[in-house]
Amino acid sequence: MKKYILFGVVAGVTISALAMFFRRRSLNGLEFNGFFDSSTVADDLFGDAFEELPDRP
Repeated sequence: MKKYILFGVVAGVTISALAMFFRRRSLNGLEFNGFFDSSTVADDLFGDAFEELPDRP
């Protein structure tokens, strides 16, 4: 009976450690996602209206 409890605890700890490892690995590099970027405000407001202005002949 003790070996089943010990096996369950070891399996739970192993699965938890693997889940945390893979979650950190998948989120790596996303730490700047929530920051404000002023270059996207104009794109959100005006779209591509000012991307190319036609030249006057």
